[in-house]
Amino acid sequence: MVIEDGKGSGIKAEVSSDNRLKVNSASEKQIANISKTNERSFSWTAVAADIDTGDTALLVANTSTSMDLHITKIYMWADTAIQFKIHCPAYPTLAGTVVTGNNLNRNSNLIAEASAYADETGNTFAAGNVVLTMRNNEVGTDQFGCETDFEGALVLGYHNSVAVDLIGETGAFECTIFGYFE
Repeated sequence: MVIEDGKGSGIKAEVSSDNRLKVNSASEKQIANISKTNERSFSWTAVAADIDTGDTALLVANTSTSMDLHITKIYMWADTAIQFKIHCPAYPTLAGTVVTGNNLNRNSNLIAEASAYADETGNTFAAGNVVLTMRNNEVGTDQFGCETDFEGALVLGYHNSVAVDLIGETGAFECTIFGYFE
């Protein structure tokens, strides 16, 4: 059996004798699709030489009144053995070092409708807002970062925030948050 697309284009699909459509498919992550189609996928990166224990390494807050910000991945690294607390604090009076979102579609001129700060000091950490705790594998000279893939399931509405706190004293850290608007 052959099925035609019904639009007169001549495109046909084969159906097996047990009425199953034969297909080939390709899978693409949502962030890649958003980057290509609506140019609204971004990353925010904080890098610092020193941060005090309990400080927020990076905070990203959605400032769009019309789109949700879907967090896809968070990468974290520190030069000492510490915990990373990923939490969603109440929208604070933002303070710290401004971080500009980088559009992952390098052909786009769109800017992120988000506020982001490194070494952010305006939010208040609350254990009840923690969505994930991770510990790095830093022992001596190891240089391993850790990351988590939320696959877009961490959704931030208007004035919702995601933050990464370092529970431990570091000499250096890196943190990148990836997400897309939809």
